[in-house]
Amino acid sequence: MRTAAGSAVGPVFARLASPRPDTPTRLFVAADAHVSPTASGTWKVFHRSETRLRTAVDVANDLAVDACVFVGDLTRDGHEREYAAADAVLSELSVPFVAVPGNHDVPKRWDDYVAPSAAAFGERYGFGQYPFHVTVGGLDLLCLDTASAGGRLTETHEGEVSAATLDWLRRRVDEADHPVVAMHHMLFHPRDHVGSFPDGDFYRLRNHAPLREALTDRGDVLTLSGHIHLPSTTARDGVRELVAPSTCSFPPSGLLLESGPQGTTVRLVPLAGGQGMTEAYIRADAGNAHGQGIAAHADDGLFTVLPQVDERVDVVGADVPGALRWR
Repeated sequence: MRTAAGSAVGPVFARLASPRPDTPTRLFVAADAHVSPTASGTWKVFHRSETRLRTAVDVANDLAVDACVFVGDLTRDGHEREYAAADAVLSELSVPFVAVPGNHDVPKRWDDYVAPSAAAFGERYGFGQYPFHVTVGGLDLLCLDTASAGGRLTETHEGEVSAATLDWLRRRVDEADHPVVAMHHMLFHPRDHVGSFPDGDFYRLRNHAPLREALTDRGDVLTLSGHIHLPSTTARDGVRELVAPSTCSFPPSGLLLESGPQGTTVRLVPLAGGQGMTEAYIRADAGNAHGQGIAAHADDGLFTVLPQVDERVDVVGADVPGALRWR
């Protein structure tokens, strides 16, 4: 893998018409690391979680991106030993880092320990309490907490955006030049992205409709999310959603966003070699309905027919041919 700045590190996943800031800006987006120093196996491949996050850190450093953005589920289940393991890896980052919490990062009623609150997560990995706005190069990053809704989601893995956050977002998204909204739960249903998808292990954003309305009123907005572990993208009514893959489960990858006056190019950056990809695929294919659904979409060509979307069909360049390979 070549990781020198400006070189190709993976196949083009999407070419987007926007954001198109005057200032060239590069983000490395990662999600769903589920770091655990003790867990092993399952379709999430827990025993590789630290290694894959470390590779993501190395890639972000080698690329010298303007920022590394993590969109939730940094830990397996919010235990302090998991946070300590994640922090040890993240301490090696040499680029700015910002994160939003996922449903596995915050307190749940069934835990026999006290996970950090979303506010504590923001103090640790962000710029204070959510929501907040941070400028990265030419992009306006609007970071939301969908995982706690002020502590009301302790009995579910579903997401919700608080009323105060919605009010804040309506104001900020109109003021921003090039808004990019970062959150854990998806704005659109997986079926809007890829068609069929198993519902049994998927927890949706409860109030996705008013959030979508707030962004649609502005239009020309990019949202970054995770949660589903399936790299995909779709657009509705002027809002483009980009879902980052998990760093540990199939396909263990991250996304490189390169934005400039011509638009935004998104690359799918593998975080494992052929052997690691194969292991992750086998575990997904033999896993629960969620993992099997991801493996089935891979078999149907979701990661081999790339880019998934091209809004800049007049662009000509020496992009990496082919696709993500796992067998």
